[in-house]
Amino acid sequence: MRRFVLIFIFLILVIIVGLFFYQGNDFKKNDSISSSDEDIASLHTVKGVIDVEKAVGEAIKDHGKSYRKGEYIAEGHIILSTEQKANEVKVYAIASVGVFEFQDRMFAIVSGSGAIPTVVTFSVGKHGRYKLVAYEEPIDGDKYTESIKRMFPKKHHLKVLYAEKYYDELVKQQEEQAKEYLKKIGRDAKVITSYVEKRPLNISIQAMNYFLQMRSSDPFLNECPDWLGTREVIEKGVRYVYETSQSKTNDGRDAVVLRKMKEDGTIIEMRKYVIEENQIKRTEE
Repeated sequence: MRRFVLIFIFLILVIIVGLFFYQGNDFKKNDSISSSDEDIASLHTVKGVIDVEKAVGEAIKDHGKSYRKGEYIAEGHIILSTEQKANEVKVYAIASVGVFEFQDRMFAIVSGSGAIPTVVTFSVGKHGRYKLVAYEEPIDGDKYTESIKRMFPKKHHLKVLYAEKYYDELVKQQEEQAKEYLKKIGRDAKVITSYVEKRPLNISIQAMNYFLQMRSSDPFLNECPDWLGTREVIEKGVRYVYETSQSKTNDGRDAVVLRKMKEDGTIIEMRKYVIEENQIKRTEE
């Protein structure tokens, strides 16, 4: 009888020990699941930040299409904070646009903006895709400060009211994007993000004003530089070089020669104008 009791007690102990190890394994399994969930959540958060950055950049570039046309639109932005409610994300940022084209063999900025306080709102789809809902900038003029304070939380007012101090950083971002674009198209050129003095036409002010009036109503003239030099334009996927030069006619009059060429120098169109009595007239010479 005593032997039977000892065996029974031994079996009970074996069962208890077995249950302990079984539960221990369950705990490890639960710990593993919890850790995995945290990793997934962390990855989702990082992915979300990247998506927001890209979405904001694309929204700024799309907005940049309203500026003067050029070959490439770059952007710079600094995100101050984001707010998310349900499937909508609101981004508080300082943004800038830079439009570039080739001028005198340099890749120069030809249009753009300063550092503009900007609020961009997106809706977020099931697969994390961001869709632009609203793009808001401050109202110019007397209501500028008032509109900024309405658009941004109070914690950002000091930064956005003095947004221009971030301009250099935004321009650096644009410059880097422009350099990457040049690598992509296989061009080696200096990237210019500030104004460069051009060689003006050596004609009278009256003749120059007349020339500018002509350009406004003539598509060919409008594409030609209003300085002595070149600019490049992509038309239907083909790159053309427009050139403005100046010379003298045989009888000593000033002449302005305008050319549209392919990259290899093949002339597509050429016009010659002479200056007569402070006016510019086309000639077939």
